[in-house]
Amino acid sequence: MDKMIEQWIKQYNQLDESTQQKLEESFKALDLDEISRTYEKVYVNPEAIDMQRITEVPYTSKEELSNDAIKQLEDISYETVMDGQAAVLLMAGGQGTRLEYPRAKGTFSFDGVSLFELQSRQIKKYEMNGVLPVHWYIMTSDINHEETIEFFNEKEFFGLPKENVHFFKQEHFPPISKEKTLLLTAEQKIMMTPNGNGGIFSSLASSGMLDDLKSRGIKHVFMNNVDNVVVKVLDPVLLGVHIKDDNEVTSKSIVPKEGESVGRLSLVNGEKSVVEYTELPDGSEDKFKNGNIGIHVFSTDFLSKIAEADMPYHLALKKLEFLDEDLNASKDEVLKFEKFYFDAFKLAKKHHTLQVDRKGEFSPLKNKEGKDSIETAYTDLKNEGLI
Repeated sequence: MDKMIEQWIKQYNQLDESTQQKLEESFKALDLDEISRTYEKVYVNPEAIDMQRITEVPYTSKEELSNDAIKQLEDISYETVMDGQAAVLLMAGGQGTRLEYPRAKGTFSFDGVSLFELQSRQIKKYEMNGVLPVHWYIMTSDINHEETIEFFNEKEFFGLPKENVHFFKQEHFPPISKEKTLLLTAEQKIMMTPNGNGGIFSSLASSGMLDDLKSRGIKHVFMNNVDNVVVKVLDPVLLGVHIKDDNEVTSKSIVPKEGESVGRLSLVNGEKSVVEYTELPDGSEDKFKNGNIGIHVFSTDFLSKIAEADMPYHLALKKLEFLDEDLNASKDEVLKFEKFYFDAFKLAKKHHTLQVDRKGEFSPLKNKEGKDSIETAYTDLKNEGLI
C-alpha cells in the first residue's frame, strides 16, 4: 500500500501521520486500474476520429409541421404528463464563476426570479386539484449540493410538493498530472472533479434515482441544463414527437448562427453524435444545421441501458490549483477527464431531432458581459414575458 500510494502521491512522505491516514482511506476507494486505463487511452494513445466522415443528422423542422399535427403532439404529451409518465431531469452542478457569481448557478436571479424558479413554474402548471403528476430530478455536484437544497428549502420549493423534487450528486473522477500522479488540494486531500455531463446516467443509477423513477411508472425523461433561461420545460411538441414515434432519444436543435460555437448534432461514420464546432472539417462549419442546445427526451428503458454502458472519457487540459511536490500552492495545466452525454446517442436504435427557431427556445447564460451574457439573457426573458 505504501509503495503504491507513494507512486501516485509524491508528497505522501512529507505529510503528518493523521493526514496520511485520511489520504489512505480516500486512496483505497479509487479505481486505480480505471484511472491508468483512462490515462493511457485518452492521453497517451488517443484514437483519432475521421472527422471527414460527418453527415447531417436526420431531423424534422417544427416549421414544417401543420397546426393539426402540432395539436396532436401536444395532446399526446399532455395526456402522458398528466398520467404521471413523464419526469424532468435537470443538470445543475455548476457554479456561476464566469458570471462572477460565487454560488450555485441555478440560484442566479433576474428581478428576484432565479433560474430554478423559472423552471419550477413550468412544472407547477401541471398541478391539478393539489396533485402534481411530475417529478423533478436535479443533479448537483459536491460544490453546490448542500447550497442547492438549502435554497429550495428557503424558497419553500417554489410551491412544488417537496416529495416531488429529488436531488442527487454527479459522480467524480480525479484529475491527474501529465506524469500520471494524483493531485492534492490546499486541504491536502486527493483532488476530485465532476466527471462531465455524461456521468449523469451512471449517477442517476448509483444514487437510486433511476430505480425511483421506474418505480413511479415514469416512461419518458425530459433533460435540460439549468442555464438556458428560456427553456421550455417538458416542451409538449418535443415530448409528443418522442412518444408518437416511440423513440429512445429525441433531441431539440436550432439553426446555428454563422460561426456560432455550439456543437452540431450529426452522424460520425454513420453513428449519432455531437461534433464540437472546433472539430468540424475546415470549410464545413456552417453546413451543419442542427446546433445542440442540451435539450433531449430519453425513454426510461434507454436510460437503464446506458447507465450500465462503458461511456468513454474525453481529455480536457485545465489549469487547476493544487499543491506541488514541496506542498506549495501551484497552478498549472493538468489532465481532466470528462464524459459527454451525447456519446450515448450511438447506442440508440431510434433517435430523431426536432429543429426549432431559437427565439423563445434558447438563450444561454454563460458570461457576465458580451454574448450569452446576463444582459442578453435578461433581454430575452423580458421579450418572452417571463419576468
